[in-house]
Amino acid sequence: MGEAGPVWEIPLDLVRRNYEVNVFLPLQLTQGVLRKWISEGSARGKKVVFTSSMGGLFTPANWGTYVSTKHALEAFAEAMQQELASYGVKVQTINPGAYYTGYNETMADNPFRWLDDSVHFTRRAELRKGFDDFFATPEGKMDAQEMIDRMIEIVPADTGKFRNVVPKVIEDMLKDHQLAAWENTI
Repeated sequence: MGEAGPVWEIPLDLVRRNYEVNVFLPLQLTQGVLRKWISEGSARGKKVVFTSSMGGLFTPANWGTYVSTKHALEAFAEAMQQELASYGVKVQTINPGAYYTGYNETMADNPFRWLDDSVHFTRRAELRKGFDDFFATPEGKMDAQEMIDRMIEIVPADTGKFRNVVPKVIEDMLKDHQLAAWENTI
């Protein structure tokens, strides 16, 4: 589930629903599966793969609600990787870029259900222009087949990286962004 729009104006019920679907439900499912594996003694050699997002590693304006749920998944995955090592369970994340599937485009439409120029400070036209400008870039129209092919490799593999950002250009951008965050000022 993806809610976009200005974090400082989004209705809290939409934030809560986004966390329920993107954070609490995956955590509940994972806990149940892990408890079964561990209680049966069959955990060794198993793997949990969380589908996160490039947004789990940075926070662009007007995407904060959605990406904050992916930040939470990243934290759970990192903690579980450490917590489950003694049981022989491996944990990975897959962090897709902004692939052209319709999902991001739909998410960008969501704020226009509630954003009202007579009530909110964020202007609908300005927000729409920002989203449209992004989707007009090559990064906003990437072919999802690349991600599908990589997932088919990553998920069943016995070895690999903990974090799997696809495509490489997005991985490099995220690394640069995270380094720059240390020098960010207010």
